[in-house]
This record gives sequence, structure tokens and C-alpha cells, in this order.
Amino acid sequence: MYDLDNPPAPANGVLTQISGTLFKRWMTSCNAVSVDGTNAFQMVAILCQSEPETLGNAIITPNWHLTMMGNRDSTISVNFHFKVEIGKPYSHYWHYELYRVAASRTWHWVGHANPLIPETNQGGGGAGSDIQALRSNLTLVQLEARRRRAIEKGMSKSIRDKLLQKLNKWDRDGIIHDDGTGVFTGGTTV
Repeated sequence: MYDLDNPPAPANGVLTQISGTLFKRWMTSCNAVSVDGTNAFQMVAILCQSEPETLGNAIITPNWHLTMMGNRDSTISVNFHFKVEIGKPYSHYWHYELYRVAASRTWHWVGHANPLIPETNQGGGGAGSDIQALRSNLTLVQLEARRRRAIEKGMSKSIRDKLLQKLNKWDRDGIIHDDGTGVFTGGTTV
């Protein structure tokens, strides 16, 4: 597993929201294992998972997922997080926002600062505002991910960036568009 980055906004990029409907179509087209929108304020797309296992007294299914954090009914995105979750003790995430450069019709992941540790877009492990505890958590999660090959193989910058290739293509092909309020949505042809 790689440590994802914290990229800055691109020149001429604008923070852009997408609809929950577009998120579901986008993740389904990128072969997500599942997309769940039953929780308020979020939609979770499982990008890969390993077999269920017992960890302590709990049965867990380790996974790598992308969550669209949204408004109350998850119809509009606020930000996103990529998260490795190997039960509660071994979890780590990276927060992002989507930016779009209109002239090139390209989409970009931009780091969304952790409010407790503004120099990073990472969180997890109960680190709070302690950057050293956050780094230790990432190391621990990376070790646990290595023991689960499906999870380790599924988590990478290339997978994360491949998701953007789909948005770029749909944007250039006119499949997705601004609905007039600054929220991008997709037609029935997606």
C-alpha cells in the first residue's frame, strides 16, 4: 500500500461538486464491488475487499473504499475520502475535493486539509492533532494491509487516478454536465 498524496489545486481549477446519482454511476462503471447510499451524509463505494475474518471478537471484511461525503440526503458531494479499513483498530484515510479545469475539461483530486492537522489530508487511528500518532497509524495499517494481498494490491495512486480518467472521458464526451447550480450530473447514457 502506498501513502497517497496531498495535491494542491490546479491552475484555473474550480472546486466542483457532483451529484449522488453521478457518484453511483461513476463507481459502478469503474467496477466497484458495491455502492451503498443508505447512511445519511455519505455514499460508500467498496473498491476492493478481502475475505471476512475474525479480529478479536468481531467478524470484519477488510476493504479499500471511496466515500462521497455529502449533504443530508447525499444528493450533492462535499468532499471525498479514500479509506483502508481493516476493522476499527486498523483504519486510515485521505480526504480530497474534486476540482475541474473547464478549459481542458479535466478533473483533479485536491487534498482537503485535516482540521486538526492542517498540513495533511490524512486521518485515522484516533490520532487527533498528533502528527506522530497519525504517521504511526499509517505504518501499522500498511503492515496489516500487506498481510491481506487483495487490499494491498487494490490501494494505489494509479487506482485513484484511474477513477478520474472516467470523469475526464465523460466530460469530454458531453455525458456529464453542470446542472446550472455548479453540481455535475450525468444523463441516462452513462
